[in-house]
Amino acid sequence: MKLVLITIALACGILTPVSSSVGDNSRIYMDCLKKMEWENCINYGQLFKPESELQQDFWSSLLRWSCKEECRYRCMWMTVARFHSAERETPKFHGRWPFIRILGMQEPASAFASVLNFAANAYMFRKLRRMSALKGPATPFVKFWCVFAMVCMNAWVWSTIFHMRDTYFTEFMDYACALSMVMGLFVAAIIRVFYLRSKPLTFLLLLVPLFYFATHVRYLHSGVINYDYNMKVNVFFGVLGSLIWLGVSWSQWSQGWRYAWRMLAFTLLSGLALSLELFDFPPKMDVLDAHALWHFSTAPLPLLFYRYVIDDIRYLGSRGMDKFAFKLT
Repeated sequence: MKLVLITIALACGILTPVSSSVGDNSRIYMDCLKKMEWENCINYGQLFKPESELQQDFWSSLLRWSCKEECRYRCMWMTVARFHSAERETPKFHGRWPFIRILGMQEPASAFASVLNFAANAYMFRKLRRMSALKGPATPFVKFWCVFAMVCMNAWVWSTIFHMRDTYFTEFMDYACALSMVMGLFVAAIIRVFYLRSKPLTFLLLLVPLFYFATHVRYLHSGVINYDYNMKVNVFFGVLGSLIWLGVSWSQWSQGWRYAWRMLAFTLLSGLALSLELFDFPPKMDVLDAHALWHFSTAPLPLLFYRYVIDDIRYLGSRGMDKFAFKLT
């Protein structure tokens, strides 16, 4: 799932943003962009000249690509062609590989992979909702995990939108919602370990991260994002939450709770999926890059994760709260 993988990627520096690259710094690109903007754009590149607007396709118009962005797109591919004709490697532009648009989508493969991740979470959410009929000590946990699944679905919706169209707002929503999954996993770990021992202690432990999350989202919305700082926040809560869950699942496995293998396997497979992100290469067929492969590989993982959650809830309901608590000492 994205919440585990993104924190490891951030820790490794994989997702560190870059403002400029070889492609957009090349004279070919800059000269092309200057010429195209002068010929086609008005209002500082936000609007098309009347004769140029007709050249934009329906889907790009639907996703509201501005004149300047269309000029960048066309000059990008012209620059790529010139690089290839000179037997040079495909360059990056503004820190990203060049992607061909499909139905106006900026990164179509990653967008489609995000849809698959959403579908997997939605499928398991329906299974979780069927457990709402259970009465007894497991009821609060069923409700919590349903809310968690909705948080994940919301994050994948915004991941899809962000890969379709990168704007300030979609970037903000993608960052904020990705953090909501990371924090959600951490909060779930706190609840799972401490709720059965002391409810007041649990609520006290949750106040700090929840308040910090609200504060950080407000900071992200300010428009001036320190990407290194945002990375450290994700890494801190993500790694901490993952370590707690590893401890929980290993403790369960040691005590004979055989379903715990799913959480252990989920964590290991998440790490393997991340390895795809390390292979940074130009998009195959101008669509499929390492990031898209990463998202495709994470799509089945929610099935494993929520299967663990469902089995954990069933165990809680069958054995009772007093026998379900972990012995921390």
